[in-house]
Amino acid sequence: MTATTRPLWLSPRADVIAAEDVSVWRSGKPDYTLTMDRLAAERQVNFEEGSLEDSVTNLVRVFEMEASYKADAATWISVDPTVFTMKTNGGPAVTAQEVADKGAYNWFIGERPDYRASEHDFDSSEVVFHQAFPEGFLWELTRLTVALPVATLQWRHWGTMTGVFDGVAGDGGEFEMFGTSVVTLNDDLKIVSSEHYFDVGIMFDQLKGRCPVAH
Repeated sequence: MTATTRPLWLSPRADVIAAEDVSVWRSGKPDYTLTMDRLAAERQVNFEEGSLEDSVTNLVRVFEMEASYKADAATWISVDPTVFTMKTNGGPAVTAQEVADKGAYNWFIGERPDYRASEHDFDSSEVVFHQAFPEGFLWELTRLTVALPVATLQWRHWGTMTGVFDGVAGDGGEFEMFGTSVVTLNDDLKIVSSEHYFDVGIMFDQLKGRCPVAH
């Protein structure tokens, strides 16, 4: 799949931002320039442009962008919003609009001793984690297994702890977390369902300066 033939939702975020009308975004078009600079410098895995891995990476990043910056899920191009559902660690299935309304952080984390999603809305969750990771919270695909319509993604999330979480200042070290996502795609290679599995407790142990323990 080449850059000229792949659909927009399998393209880099910059292409989507350029193509979409400003009215679809919560507060103007997002700018990922600094994020892409950090990704280029810090990612551990590089895939050939146009490869299936590269296209799936773009799809996930477009989804993350839309979940963060588009309030109306009907405008999301990374998913089929009429049927999309998402689950995290065996939790309840939620729709695209529920993700847009409540915020992805809240659905990913749920109820934890250090963070209770029930006490946060979209805006407050964004504030909490932008304050914790002011330099960004990056994601990369590390391995992809595909048996269409299902794709299994192994991934890495990381950020530098230079902010403040729950009154605890970061020590400037790197936070790193690994997980697996099982994604079902339709014939257009849009996401119709996703299930995510990871140990979110590791993040809070590091943000609060605790020694990691089994969760």
